[in-house]
Formats: sequence, C-alpha cells, structure tokens
Amino acid sequence: MKKIIGLLLACFLAVPTVSFAHTHVQTTVPENGATVTAPLKEIKLTFETHIEKISTVTVTKDGQKISLASQKVEGHDLIASLDQPLINGSYTVDWEIVGEDGHVMKDSIAFKVDVKDEAKEENTQAAGKDSEKKQDATQSEQHQKSAAANDEKTENNDSSSFFVIMIIAIVVVVGALLLIFRKKKS
Repeated sequence: MKKIIGLLLACFLAVPTVSFAHTHVQTTVPENGATVTAPLKEIKLTFETHIEKISTVTVTKDGQKISLASQKVEGHDLIASLDQPLINGSYTVDWEIVGEDGHVMKDSIAFKVDVKDEAKEENTQAAGKDSEKKQDATQSEQHQKSAAANDEKTENNDSSSFFVIMIIAIVVVVGALLLIFRKKKS
C-alpha cells in the first residue's frame, strides 16, 4: 500500500512541470498597439518555444479578412506574407498556435498603418526625423507594456494551472486514503 501511495505522489510531482510548458508570444512585428509608418508586407510573431506547422494567423481590417500571400512556421516564428502592402487603417492579427507540448494557444494583437504619400514625405523629412525618434520612444514604451501584459498573462495562466493541479492532487490523495481505510476495516 505504501508503494501505491509513493507512486501516486511521484506522479503528481511530475505533472506540474508538464503543465507549465505552454508557449507564449515573445515579440511581434509590428508590435501590439504600434502605428506603422512604412509599407508593411510581412507580419512576424515569435514565440517562446518551437511551434507546430499547423499554426495559423489571420489579418483583418474592419472585420474583413486580408488576403495573405503565404504563412509559414519557422522554429519559433509564425510569419504571414501579404500580397501587397497594407493600406492605412486599423488591423487585428489573430493567431492560433500549437506549441511543442501539444497545447493550443490563441491570442491577437492590434496595430495601425499610417503611411504618408511620398510627396508629403519629401516636404516633411526634417520633421519626420524628429517624429521617428518620438515613434521609437513610443514603440519602446509599447513594447515594455506589451511584455508586462504578456508576463501578467503567463502568471495568470500558471496560477490557474497550479490551482487545478493542486485540486486534482488533493482529490487523488483523499481517494487513496479512503481506499486504505476501507481495506483496514475489512
């Protein structure tokens, strides 16, 4: 009987390491919340671990799907190539990936495209350099906020997974104890 209890405890100690293996997005190009001012023909999502080839990405503008030239998985990256550069407006990128642990993860980012006409850009090149510096600072801030939000999501996922595992462990231990007491009574 002691061997059975020891085996059950060993199994439960091994379970939490598997449940924390979910992969999360590390970086995105463009970043979540960014305003893109140059023609954009590719969207790249980089994850913490390798992702499976069946992972997918969709790009929408005002609820309408945008046609993709291709999408591919390369190790940790999910890359969507566009038929043509995106026009000005607000976009959402939804992805559904399968991590190397087999778990499906879904999420999305949003960004805006605001590409100026070439004639206007020539007249405002000097001002553009200052705005690029401001944009770089803004993108850096947005990246930090995005990283903090992703860390918070990871902590929430880890906490809920741990809670579920602990409940299962308690139920199994109580069940094992009940079994032991029944056998002793008979």
